Amino acid sequence: MNTVTTTGIDTSDMLLIHRVIRREIGLLPALIRTARDRERAARIAAHAGEMLDFLHTHHTGEDELLWPVLRPRVSLHGDLIDRMEAQHGEIAVAVADVRRWLPAWAGSADPEAGEKMAARIEAAGRVLTVHLAEEEEHVLPLVAAHFSQQEWDALGKHGFAAVPGKRRLVILGHILQDTDEAERQRFLRQVPPPARLAFSLIGRRQHARETAAIHG
Repeated sequence: MNTVTTTGIDTSDMLLIHRVIRREIGLLPALIRTARDRERAARIAAHAGEMLDFLHTHHTGEDELLWPVLRPRVSLHGDLIDRMEAQHGEIAVAVADVRRWLPAWAGSADPEAGEKMAARIEAAGRVLTVHLAEEEEHVLPLVAAHFSQQEWDALGKHGFAAVPGKRRLVILGHILQDTDEAERQRFLRQVPPPARLAFSLIGRRQHARETAAIHG
């Protein structure tokens, strides 16, 4: 699902966040399976950790700032929110498992440990794929109709605050990576001017270098 029909606030920025999650989490199993030495494993483990943190931050933001606000306003959709929360819980368990295994694998590049992580990510990815699609199709229209702009903006602020300062330009690069010009300009309007300038001067190249090193 690539579009959202809104009757109130614009929730399209969430589609860009979901795009990062689909792309980067989806690529992790192959990256892990093909890391044959400790240097490569350490690089992939660092990237995996950052992307799993990105996913975790996204979901905790919804757990704290979306579901509790939305639920009382859409009482007829309680089963939908229950399902969304249950999927968050299932994905969180898998993320915690992989995060626990990552350090040892990063120092060893052990293929057996890597396969265990890759399989766990793939299994969680199947749940995640269903979850993101249903959220885009059913939840975001409800948010658009029932949230205030301030309530919606709180989610973005939560995500931004969770990213370490030295990594914010790279994360911005991930978000903008597959955007068209309209999406890019719309998202950048939310970014403070100094950060937009820093991304133009530094962040774009930093993101490109890291992406090349990770994905080739």
